Amino acid sequence: MTLHVMSKQRHVPTDGGRANEERLVRASDRWMRLLLRLYPADFRDEMGEAFLETYRDRSRAAVRDGGVAALAGVWLLSLADSTRNGLGERMRPAVGWRRSGNWGRDTERAVRRLVRAPLFTLSMIATLTVGLGAFAMVATVVQKVLLAPLPYERPDDLYLVWRDYGKVFDLKHGSLAGTDVVALGAAGGVIEGAAGVDRARATLTAAGSGSDDTAPEQVSVLITSPNLFHLLGVRPALGRTFAAGEAGPGRPALVVLGHELWQRRFGGRRDVVGADVVLDGTPYQVIGVLGPDFRLEGELASDAYVTHLVNLAETNPGAGSYSVMIRARAGTPPALVASAVGAVGKMVDERDFQGKGISLYPVGIKADLLDAVRAPLLVLGAAGVLLVLVLGVNMATLLLVRAAQRERELAISRALGANRLALVRATLLEAVLLGTAGGALGALAAVWGTRALVALAPLDLPRRETIAVDWRLAAVVVGVGALLGALAGTLPAVWSTRAGLATLLRNAAVRGGGGGYGPLRRAMVVAQVALSLVLLSAGGLVVRSFEHLLRIDPGFSPAGVLTFGVPVPGARYPTDTQVVAVHERLHRALAAIPGITAVGASGALPLSGDPAQSTVHFPGAPGNSGDTERDRPLVDYVQTRAGYFEALGIRVLAGRAFEPTPSRGVREAVIDRTLAQRFFPTGSAVGATLEFFDDTLRVVGVVEHARLHDVHQDGRPQLYVRDEDYTENALSFALRSDRSPTGLVPEVRAAIARVDPQLAVSQVRSMDEIVSAAVQQPRLSAVLLSGFSLGALLLAAMGLYGVIAGSVSRRRHEIAVRLALGADHRRVLRLILGEGARLVGLGLLIGAPGIYLASRLVGGVLVGVSPFDPLTLGAVAVGLALVAAVACYLPARRVAGIEPAQSLLEN
Repeated sequence: MTLHVMSKQRHVPTDGGRANEERLVRASDRWMRLLLRLYPADFRDEMGEAFLETYRDRSRAAVRDGGVAALAGVWLLSLADSTRNGLGERMRPAVGWRRSGNWGRDTERAVRRLVRAPLFTLSMIATLTVGLGAFAMVATVVQKVLLAPLPYERPDDLYLVWRDYGKVFDLKHGSLAGTDVVALGAAGGVIEGAAGVDRARATLTAAGSGSDDTAPEQVSVLITSPNLFHLLGVRPALGRTFAAGEAGPGRPALVVLGHELWQRRFGGRRDVVGADVVLDGTPYQVIGVLGPDFRLEGELASDAYVTHLVNLAETNPGAGSYSVMIRARAGTPPALVASAVGAVGKMVDERDFQGKGISLYPVGIKADLLDAVRAPLLVLGAAGVLLVLVLGVNMATLLLVRAAQRERELAISRALGANRLALVRATLLEAVLLGTAGGALGALAAVWGTRALVALAPLDLPRRETIAVDWRLAAVVVGVGALLGALAGTLPAVWSTRAGLATLLRNAAVRGGGGGYGPLRRAMVVAQVALSLVLLSAGGLVVRSFEHLLRIDPGFSPAGVLTFGVPVPGARYPTDTQVVAVHERLHRALAAIPGITAVGASGALPLSGDPAQSTVHFPGAPGNSGDTERDRPLVDYVQTRAGYFEALGIRVLAGRAFEPTPSRGVREAVIDRTLAQRFFPTGSAVGATLEFFDDTLRVVGVVEHARLHDVHQDGRPQLYVRDEDYTENALSFALRSDRSPTGLVPEVRAAIARVDPQLAVSQVRSMDEIVSAAVQQPRLSAVLLSGFSLGALLLAAMGLYGVIAGSVSRRRHEIAVRLALGADHRRVLRLILGEGARLVGLGLLIGAPGIYLASRLVGGVLVGVSPFDPLTLGAVAVGLALVAAVACYLPARRVAGIEPAQSLLEN
């Protein structure tokens, strides 16, 4: 049998075939070099030759086995592979880093090292996120409220002018008369113009032409000089603002709408310009709509703007009714502006007050608007900076701990010839990466945190609507995080280069390592304790102040009281008799609601800050001094109806409150405790007479002083008069009930609608809500400062814990020897705890001078608490020491678990 063996014969090219093959391989080589350009430069440098060699072999094999067709297939496959892989290489983040040289490669390695230590990395980034997020929130508020310029033309040249009554009576921040506005406007020189404004509330009963929305609504109205918007440099979004002649008696009824009212009530319709709206029963033509960026702050914030009904030059010079804004010539120093305003004030004093010493003075508009919030915001800003310092020191401590754990790695790297600059770069890069990541996440957290902060902030916080984290602030926070990382990473980086190789090897040989970092870590802990003491002292004082504020008796009882305003339009009820009759009908309708135990009404509720002022005189009172000016004090006077004191829970101290039926032929008055004690220090004020305006009133009762302006301090003396005698159209009602105040609202609205459906109900709030709003700012300050303080305390405890834990770990061999030689565990435990106690004691000692600075800083926001309150400061120091003791004890108790024999064998 013949066995046939079949084998594949390999083609052997001829000389001509070899030449053709070489030409095709060279062409393929050029094609592959072209495809290599799709890869990044660093790939070409490292892998280019291997790439070409691989494809050269493939091309040669393809030509031999399949000729041109097979080579074409290789080319197409290589094109697809190079396009996919080349673009993928270019898109890899690490490519850009590799191009940057050693920094790029070290960054890539730093990221890998951090990923291999997830617990350290996540805890560090989380700490930075919370700390920098809190800092970003406070920085946002401070920047937007205090630092950002007002949205007016040349805002630094705008001033508000106030009247100082000097020796006439105690009023340093008084409003101006219309004649003062005219005098300032005519002064010339550095004063380019003046505008007087007055606040009012009006009932909007028609939304304008073509609208079905005619429900009555209360809106705030600013009555102004026509040139107000010209002074501010504000242009309307629609229509126009007032012209020069559109003010005074007989002026046309024109109104400029604020943007928010235009959007809410008129749906943003552009055809509202030229249409009529009805304010307090009077038709007004809309001539313009302001833009969304325009807003007056504080008491001047308004929904709509109209011009004066009166000629300011003919008003009573003694009546302070107007807030006045002036614009100074561009670039005029404040001292020159004050001199010019003072000259006008001197002329006014001589002309209208016979030289009694009344003066005028200007305050920059920004400073005036922000005066009430400047101190608490500066305190919060300083606390935010302190928290960042504590955060930086804590970060440095943790990085030192990490460096200690890596001493063996550093020693081996140095022994193998590693460059010192490379070690510094690696350590710094880790810290900067952590700081940058924490800053980025902190900025992101601050976006939501700031929204929550704004929701909790007082409604009257100036520029509240502008508070939001923008990209600039976010970039600053990220930069602060990176800088914090760089600064915190400097200590371990410098130490790793300055320590000699022998030192590193010796420390690395010790179980736990890190012996060379001990002094630095202990110094960091001392710094954390000192900074924490300062921040805790400030926080403790503010919290104690807030607690005192909550215990203050405001002079009334807010629980179970519902309040609301019911202005009576003068166009519908033109006489005082008609207005009083409506008030009586409202009183009866409200009293009929089930569960109502008392109904009262007044022109100014407690904590409203809205009372009017005038002087009073008690002829023949024993407290008179004989000084005409002193014996005519300025008082807050409030028009009230019978039942008001009962509804608000204001205690009657002597005599009686107003009765439902007025006494015939006698005008009655009720005074507060302050007036009674001043003018009747030894007797009763009941039955005394007082002069008020041109009338004589009889005192029928003395009541407790109810705080009208600030919850934390008494205001001016108070005089209560009957609404029947001094009628006020815009009364606010107070209902005391044994039911929930908010549950009364539907029945209240229905009762008022039965009296007159055209009456608007406004500002419906419980008295508890009003009190809560009054303490909102100190509450927010206390909460934020407490949070910052507790955060600093936690960071200090973490640092102390790390130092003691490291000490126990490093000294395990020493402790084992001590125990083997007869030392007892408790003695060794005291030795370890003593180390922590020394660090805490030194930190408290170093931080003690900072308590003085913290106390001075928060002194302006404290109520009823001394900036150097020993009880608060002592409690803070004891509390910090106790927390530190716990932080020391937790790692130190590991001493009890050390077995001498086993530990010595391990070492």
